[in-house]
Amino acid sequence: MELKIINQEKNIQIVLIEEEKELAMATCYFENTPKVNNKNIGCIGEFVCQDEKSGIEILKKCEEILKQQNISLIVAPMNGNTWKKYRTIKYTNGESLFLLENVNPIEHNEILKKAGFKELYTYTSTKGLIENAYQSEVLEKVKNDLKEKDITIRPFKKEKYQEELEKIYNISIKSFGRNPFYTPIEKNDFIKQYEQYISKIDEEFILIAEKEKKEIGFIFAIPNFNEIKEGKQLETLIVKTVAVLPEYQNLAIGNVLLSTIAKNAKNKNFKKWIFAFMYSDNTSQKMAKRNKTEIIREYAIYGKEI
Repeated sequence: MELKIINQEKNIQIVLIEEEKELAMATCYFENTPKVNNKNIGCIGEFVCQDEKSGIEILKKCEEILKQQNISLIVAPMNGNTWKKYRTIKYTNGESLFLLENVNPIEHNEILKKAGFKELYTYTSTKGLIENAYQSEVLEKVKNDLKEKDITIRPFKKEKYQEELEKIYNISIKSFGRNPFYTPIEKNDFIKQYEQYISKIDEEFILIAEKEKKEIGFIFAIPNFNEIKEGKQLETLIVKTVAVLPEYQNLAIGNVLLSTIAKNAKNKNFKKWIFAFMYSDNTSQKMAKRNKTEIIREYAIYGKEI
C-alpha cells in the first residue's frame, strides 16, 4: 500500500493507494478548528473508504499526523468546523435522504469505533404531519403579547437577499455560541454558504422576527426538492434552523415562527415537515415533540483523546 500526502493550506490530505486504486481518503484539519479548553481540536474530514480495513488504517494515519500538530482531541467526521459537512448517520428508518442531508454513511460508525473513537454527541431529524402542528390558546396569547411588545414577524425579501442574510448571520453568531464545537464564521463566508439556496427558497418559508426593525430571530425552511428527483410529489418542508437572540428566548418567539411556517406551508399544499439536525440537548427537540413528529434519522459525531 502507498500513502500519498498532500500538504494544503491549513490542512493535510492523505490518500491510501493500492495498485493505483484509491482505497481511502481523509483530510486532517488543525488550524481554525473549534477550540476546547482554549486549544484547537483536530478534525478528520472528507473521509471516504472502500472497506473497513482501509478506513481504519487511514484514520490511524490521520491520528499520527494530528499528534505532530500538538492536538489533544480529534473529532470525526468533520470538514474543519460545524459550518461544513459533519456527523455520520447512526440510525435510519429507511426513508430517503432529504435535501441538505450531507452526512457520512452509517457504515462509518463501526469503522470509527474500531479505530478507537468514542461517540461524543448525537443529533436527530424527525418527521410529521403539518396538520398536527401545535396550536393552543396560550400560543395565540403569545402572538398578541409579541404585538404589544412591538415584535413583528415578516417574510424574507429575495430582492434584498444579501441584507437579509446579514440579518440572519447576526442572529446566528449570537445564538449558536453554546452549541458543541461552535466556531465563529466570517460574514462573507456565511453569506456564500446560503447564497446557493436563494433560487430554491420560498420567501414565506424564511421568516425574520424584528423589534423596532432590528433582527432578533429567524426560521429557515426549504422544500425537500429531493422528492422531485425521486419522481414524487413535492409535499415535505425541511425546517433547518430556528434561532432567537438569547435575551429574547423567554418570549416563545420560536414557537410563533414555527406556527407561522406551518400555516404558510398548509396554504401551499405541503403535507409533511422535517425538523432537521437537532442537537440532543437543544430546545428544538421539545418543539419536535410538541408538534408530534417522529425520529427518522439519528446522527453522531465521534472523538478521540490523544
